[in-house]
Amino acid sequence: MAEENQPQQPNPERKTLDDRNKMSDLERLRHSCAHVFATAVLRIWPEAQLAYGPPVETGFYYDLEMPHRVTQEDFARIEEEMKKEIKANNVFQKIEVPREQAIKDAQSGRLGGLSERPGNVSKFKLDLIAQIPEGEAISYFQNGDFLDLCAGPHVMRTGNIGAFKLTTVAAAYYKGDEKGPQLQRIYGTAFKNKTALDEYFKMLEEAKRRDHRKIGAEMGLFAIDTEFVGPGMPLWLPKGTVLVEELEKLAKETEFAAGYVRVRTPHLAKEKMYKTSGHLPYYAESMFPPMEMDEHRADRQKIEARIAELEKQLADHAKKTGNA
Repeated sequence: MAEENQPQQPNPERKTLDDRNKMSDLERLRHSCAHVFATAVLRIWPEAQLAYGPPVETGFYYDLEMPHRVTQEDFARIEEEMKKEIKANNVFQKIEVPREQAIKDAQSGRLGGLSERPGNVSKFKLDLIAQIPEGEAISYFQNGDFLDLCAGPHVMRTGNIGAFKLTTVAAAYYKGDEKGPQLQRIYGTAFKNKTALDEYFKMLEEAKRRDHRKIGAEMGLFAIDTEFVGPGMPLWLPKGTVLVEELEKLAKETEFAAGYVRVRTPHLAKEKMYKTSGHLPYYAESMFPPMEMDEHRADRQKIEARIAELEKQLADHAKKTGNA
C-alpha cells in the first residue's frame, strides 16, 4: 500500500466515468456478477480483503487477498452462495457519500464487506479512495448486506443476472505493480441466459479442438519448443516443410503472373532501409519490432538498481559525516 504522504500510484485498470457510461448491457451484467461473487466470498470467508472486480472481454474477475488459497474445488461452494444472492433479487442501490465518510467506512472494514469488521481495515478500498480525483463523486453500490466502493453501472437487481460460471484462478499484483501485494484473481463469466452460456463454452471447446498448434503437432507438421525458440515460432518438420515450400512456390507463381519481380534483403538490416522501403511506418509493431537478445537483462537491472541504491546511501552518509 502507498505510504502516508507518498503520492498515490494510479491504477491502470481504473475506468473513467465516461468509460463506465459506455458499458454495454452485457458488461453491466458481468460487473454486477462480480459484486455477487464478492458477496458469496465474504459469506464464506468474512476476513477477505477485496481490491476490484471489473468486467472484461470474456466475463469478469475480482482480485482479493485472504489466507485461504482459492482453488477450482471451491468453485461449487462459491457458486452456490452466488445463486442464493441472485435468488434473493436484491436491488443494486447507488449511494453517494463525502470522502470523509468513505474513508471512515473503509477504516471500519464496512466497505468491501458485509458488515463492520473491527481490526480488519479495508486497505485496498482505502487506497482506491485516494485515487479518486478531488471533485469526483464517490459512490457505493449495495446489494443486500454487501457494500462496495463502485461508480457502477449495474443491472437493477441481482435477479437480473441470468447465467454464470466461475472459470479459473490466477495470481495478480495489486494495480499491476510487481512491488505491490500479490492477490488472488478469480475469473468468471456471465450471460443473459443459460443458452448463451452453454453456447460460449461449446465455442471454447470447439476452438480447442481446432487449435492449429494442437492439430499441427498431431499431424507431424511442426513442433513448438520454447526452450529453443519463441512460443509463436514453429520448427518445421519434414512434412510441414513440404507444405511451406509448396505455398512459397504458389506465391512466387502468382507474383510472376501479376508482373512482380523479386528482390532479397538480408535477414537483419538497419532501420534506414525499412524507412526507405516504406515498410517501417506501417509495420513497425507487427513485422519489425526491436529484438532484445540480452537474456540476463532483468538480473542486470536489479544489480544496477542495487548499486545505485548503495551509492546513494554512501553519498548520504558522506554528507552527514561531512556536516558533523
